[in-house]
Amino acid sequence: MKYIKNLFFLIISFIMFFTLSVTAEPSKVTSLNYDDSSSMVFIGVEKLSEQQNTKYKYIRLENPNRIYFDINDAVLIGPKQQLAFDKSNIKQIRLAQFSTNPDIVRAVITFDEDFDTSKIQISDINGNVIVKTDTLRFSNDYFNPLYDESAEQLEYSVITANSEVVQKVPITTPVQSSDKDNSNVMNDIQKAFTNSTLNNSDGKTYDSVVSIDISSDLKLRTKYFINGYYQKNGGLLVSGLGQMTVSKVFMLDSPKRVVLDMPNTYVDKKIRNNEINLCPDGSCRDTAKIGQFDSSTARIVVTTDKPEMYIPIYSSDSQSLMLINANKLNHTSLVSSVSNIQKAYVKKLSGKKSELILSFTQPVVHSIVRNDNSLTLYLFNVKSYNEPDMIKTLNGTLYKSLTLSLLPQIGIKADMKIKKDDLIQIAQSVDGKAMRLTLTVAKETKATESTTDTETAAKPKRPPIKNKVVLDPGHGGTDYGAIREGINEKDITLDLAQRVASILKSKGYRYAMTRTDDIYLGLQDRCDYTEAENPEIFVSIHVNSAVATEPSGLETHYYHEESKELAETIQKHLVKNIDSKDRGIIKSKFYVINHTDVPAVLVETGFLSNPDERAELVTEKRKDATAKAIAEGIIEYLKNNK
Repeated sequence: MKYIKNLFFLIISFIMFFTLSVTAEPSKVTSLNYDDSSSMVFIGVEKLSEQQNTKYKYIRLENPNRIYFDINDAVLIGPKQQLAFDKSNIKQIRLAQFSTNPDIVRAVITFDEDFDTSKIQISDINGNVIVKTDTLRFSNDYFNPLYDESAEQLEYSVITANSEVVQKVPITTPVQSSDKDNSNVMNDIQKAFTNSTLNNSDGKTYDSVVSIDISSDLKLRTKYFINGYYQKNGGLLVSGLGQMTVSKVFMLDSPKRVVLDMPNTYVDKKIRNNEINLCPDGSCRDTAKIGQFDSSTARIVVTTDKPEMYIPIYSSDSQSLMLINANKLNHTSLVSSVSNIQKAYVKKLSGKKSELILSFTQPVVHSIVRNDNSLTLYLFNVKSYNEPDMIKTLNGTLYKSLTLSLLPQIGIKADMKIKKDDLIQIAQSVDGKAMRLTLTVAKETKATESTTDTETAAKPKRPPIKNKVVLDPGHGGTDYGAIREGINEKDITLDLAQRVASILKSKGYRYAMTRTDDIYLGLQDRCDYTEAENPEIFVSIHVNSAVATEPSGLETHYYHEESKELAETIQKHLVKNIDSKDRGIIKSKFYVINHTDVPAVLVETGFLSNPDERAELVTEKRKDATAKAIAEGIIEYLKNNK
C-alpha cells in the first residue's frame, strides 16, 4: 500500500510538472542594438512572466577575448543576429537561439584583446538586458531622440534672385531610390539598417547582419529600419528595428494628405510604396504609403479628406508607431500597463532654451501633436499626477503655460501654448519611463523689441565683432550628409571650412568654426554657437546631391533679404574660380540660415551624386579653388560693408 501511494504521488507530481512546463510561455528576445556613445548594448526582451530584475552572469573566455551570457526561458524572434564593428573596443556581438529544450538565447560579445572584460556590467531594466562597458550608472539620463523639429524640412522652393525657378523639390507620395543609391546606403549604418548574410571565421553563416564602421561618436539609437506594417483599427501601424526619430507632421493639398518624415531611416524594399487601404470595411477611402523619400529618409503619406485628424502614436520602446484618425481611436485599447507621473523637473539651458523631464512609474504609450500655436502630448496609459507639485515645478519657467487634464477612463492630455517658430525636441529614456521635452523659443520680433513694457522689452543687441566670420561645416559625426561611393559629405565640408579658415587667418580676419572635428552638432546648436560668437556673417558649407546623376553645379542659398548681397558675392567668386554650372543664388528655408541673426548663407559646392563632379570634389585642385572662392567672397563682402 505504501508503495502504491508513493507511486501515485510521483505520477501526480510528474503531471503537474509537465503541465507547468508546457503552459509556461518563454520570453521573447526582439531586438539587438549598440550605442557607442554610451558604451551600451541593448537587447530588447518581452517578458511574459511576472519575473523582474533577473540576475545575469557572464563567462569570460580568451583567444579571442570575449564573454557570453544566457537569457533563460527565452526565444529569439527572427533569425540569428550579429553586429560587426570596426574602430571600436567591441568587435562583434552575436545573438542566437542556443537551445530549444530548454529555451535559451545566448549572447556572445567579442572585444579587443587588451580590453578588460572585468568592467562589464549586465543589468535588467524593465525586463530588457542592458550591457555596459564602463562604470556609468543606469538611470533615465540616457535618452533616445524621438521627435525633432530641427531636422531640415524636405520641402522648399528653389528660386534665383530674379525669381526664375531653377529647381523644385517635389512633395508627392514617396519615391523609391535607385538600386545604386540603396547600395550606397547599405554600406553605412549611419544612414540605415540593413539585412545581409556574412560568413564568419567560425564557419557559421548568420542570417541577419549589420556591418558597422564606427566613428568615436556613433549613436545607433537614432537609426531605424522599417520592415513591416499593419492596417489596424482604421490606422497604419509601422514596425521596425532600432530607435525611430520623426520630424514634424505636415499636410499637403491636391490631393489632401498628411505626411510624416523619419530621418536616418531605411525602408525594406518589399514594402515600399504599397498602397494600403486603411478602411477595408468601406467606412472611408483613406490610403497610406511608406516610401524612401531619399537615401536616408523614410516618408509615410496618408491620403485622406481629413488630414488634420491623423495623429502619430509612439510605442513605449520607440520600436513602432501608429498613424491613425483620432476619431477612430479607442485609446484605452493601447493600455497594457498603467503608469503615473512620478516626478517632473525643469532644467534651464539658456535664456531661451529649457528642458522639461517627466518621470513615470511604467513605460508610456504617447502621442505628440504639434500645431502652429500649441503642443499637445497624449499620455495614454498614465493615470495620475501630483497637481500641486506640477504647478510649483512649472511656475516661472518656459513651461508655465503647460496644463494637464484627465482623459476619459485613463490617460492624461498635456497642452502648452507655443509660437510657430519655437523649436520642440522630444526624447525618450531607454527604459521608456521618462520623457525629455526641450523647448527653444524663437527670437523676439521687432514689434516686441520696441514695446514700452520694460519687463518684456528685449535687451539691446550687441554690435557684431568686426571682420569676424562663423564657418559652419555641414553635417558631422553620426550625420554623414550625402554619401556616394564611400565619399562622405561631412568630410568634404570640414576640409573646405578648414581651408577657408586658413585663408581668412592669413588675411587678418577673425573666424570661428561650429565644429573643428568629426562630431555631431544639431542645427539649433549651430545657431546658438553663432549667437555666442557674435560674428558679422555666417557661412555654412555643404555638398549637394540628388537622386538622379545628371545635376551638377554651384549654388548659394539665402533666406533673409539682408543675406542676399552676401549670397551674390560668394556665388560670383565660386563661378569665377570653378569650372562648373552656375545654378544661381537660391532663396531657401534651411534652418541654419533662417534662424541666424546675422547675414547668413549656405553654399552648395557641387553635386556628390554626379560621377564627374564627385571625382573633382575630392581633388586638391577643386578643394583649393572652392576654399579660395568662398574666402574671396567673404572678404569682398566685409570690405564693402564696413
